[in-house]
Amino acid sequence: MRHTESELRKLLTEHGGERAHHGPSVHLDAIVKRGRRTRRIRRAVTGGTAAAFAVAAVGLVNGLLTGPSGMAETMVAQRSADSAQVDPGPKLPEKFPVVLGANKFDLPLIHSQRFKTEGVTRTVTFTPSSFFTGYKVVCDDPRAWVVTSHQLKSGEGGGTAGRCREGVGGHHDRLSAPSDWLKRPQSMQVWVFPADAPVKEVAKAVTGCRPIWKSKGCDETAQSRELMHPEVRERLLAEIGEQPGGWAVGIYDRSATAEPAPNGEPPANIEPPTEGTSTPAGR
Repeated sequence: MRHTESELRKLLTEHGGERAHHGPSVHLDAIVKRGRRTRRIRRAVTGGTAAAFAVAAVGLVNGLLTGPSGMAETMVAQRSADSAQVDPGPKLPEKFPVVLGANKFDLPLIHSQRFKTEGVTRTVTFTPSSFFTGYKVVCDDPRAWVVTSHQLKSGEGGGTAGRCREGVGGHHDRLSAPSDWLKRPQSMQVWVFPADAPVKEVAKAVTGCRPIWKSKGCDETAQSRELMHPEVRERLLAEIGEQPGGWAVGIYDRSATAEPAPNGEPPANIEPPTEGTSTPAGR
């Protein structure tokens, strides 16, 4: 076995010291044995330290992965649950009931859009499948103001205005839908204003907000009518600006999988309305 120079020097130094003090002489084989013993001790100490470190490291890693009482599984489960949480916002009904005189039928939801801000003009585009297309707006805040605008058959504008409450909506029929209603995609505009928007002040400043029918002064009935004026809406948009507020709009019509009906007829077993039972959209 080979010995390092430093080990031999140490042993020789110790041997020389012993002879200087008249101690027993140390032969070469004794020096070699002492060197071997020193190397074995060092290897044992080094190996034991490394093994202890390895065991500690394994324990540390296992502790981080599992933690006490299955902490890792709990943390993963919590992350999965959190990532799955989605705010659905205001819920749209699946069907829109239509009443045209004695005729009653439901239209299914065929298109919807959701928005997270209010105080801005939104355009909703859709493809109708009958002349009886309906629409509905729902809001996070039932007292938010809602205005809708779309084109009628003769070219004039139609729509609705008022508090959102349980939903603002309307539907077309043959007498209100434009002549090209089934020939191309159609669109409507929607405005949602905060519940505390200064509708009354703006209406008075722009139009005077005259009372209508039995209303007293510029009450909410009169304010709803004034919101149909583009000038009132533009002033409100400029004053409040875009701000957070969730709402959704749904379009209702014949299902795309339903049997085609000629001339935009209502669903099967429903007689088409007569002129006396017409209910134009937004009225």
